[in-house]
Amino acid sequence: MSDAPVFAKGRDLDAAAAALRPWLAARLGVADVDVTGMFYPQGAGVSNETILFEARTGDHVDELVLRVAPAREHQMFLEPRFRLQYDILAALRRLGSVRVPEALWYEDDPAVLGRPFYLMRRMRGRVPVSMPVYNASGWLAEATPAQRRVLWDSAMRQFAAIHRVPVAEVPFVDLPDHGATGDEQQLAYWSRFATWALGDDIPEAVHALLDWLTAHRPPASVPGLSWGDARIGNMMFGDDFHVVGVMDWEQASLAGPMADLGWWLLFDDIHSVEHGVARLDGLGTRQETLDRWQELTGRQVESLHWHEVFAGLKAGLLGLHTRRSMKLPNADERANPFLQRSCRMLDLTVAADLS
Repeated sequence: MSDAPVFAKGRDLDAAAAALRPWLAARLGVADVDVTGMFYPQGAGVSNETILFEARTGDHVDELVLRVAPAREHQMFLEPRFRLQYDILAALRRLGSVRVPEALWYEDDPAVLGRPFYLMRRMRGRVPVSMPVYNASGWLAEATPAQRRVLWDSAMRQFAAIHRVPVAEVPFVDLPDHGATGDEQQLAYWSRFATWALGDDIPEAVHALLDWLTAHRPPASVPGLSWGDARIGNMMFGDDFHVVGVMDWEQASLAGPMADLGWWLLFDDIHSVEHGVARLDGLGTRQETLDRWQELTGRQVESLHWHEVFAGLKAGLLGLHTRRSMKLPNADERANPFLQRSCRMLDLTVAADLS
């Protein structure tokens, strides 16, 4: 049994099924459809309400996923950009190079379920979870080193495929109001996020990291699609240890592939050495990850230190916001390994306040 939490959002699932039936029947072009078995999955639905269910028409059964835009009290991001999630799934599915869930329909009208929502087809597979951390226990820890190597290489191939997507295919990801380049846009966004999420209670470490990132922003930034939450914990794998689907695109931007690489390496550490456990044999080392990514993309690693520091700041801010909004214990920077890591990388004097 998984220890991953369930993020229910207080919805009456029977009422939701009844409301969804006529809407879904119209989309399927049938007189009626049974909507059954609605439930909240474990470990999913922090940023968006996520419900799994079956749609039955005669002898045919569709396994579907319902994602509902977050209510204000559950809003994890400053600008949720909910429609973006559907649009990027549709664009990537059309291109075919990145394995993503099949997005079926989007509904803007809140009259149906109270807020906008979309449906996608359910994928079947296993996910390397972070609670408990996959390097310590679970199906991946029980796999052989050879199986883990297959998984890691398949993950790296999908990771690199994201970074080969032409910007022209995803123009809706751009945030021109935040700046001219992806890096500039992201710095502006996360600075605003800190104020929105934390108000006047922004830790000194956050101020120091933002100042350093602004002063040392890479001079030449090449726009490119950034997944945003790049880690194997957001990938689903089949029994053959190959990627079934790449999930969770809430943080997609045009910050470029280096932003993803910094985030990927951050969570490699957070889910191993930061937990005091060794990385599983067969999962690529830091250098193997860098080498394989360069081989698969034909690009060079640039300004990685800056992007890793930024990744720690972003993850740290999300951690602070989530803990404070959910009123969890230790909701401060002293319990935040992401901010701690970024401060250590810069040898910042404020790091002493994060021990």
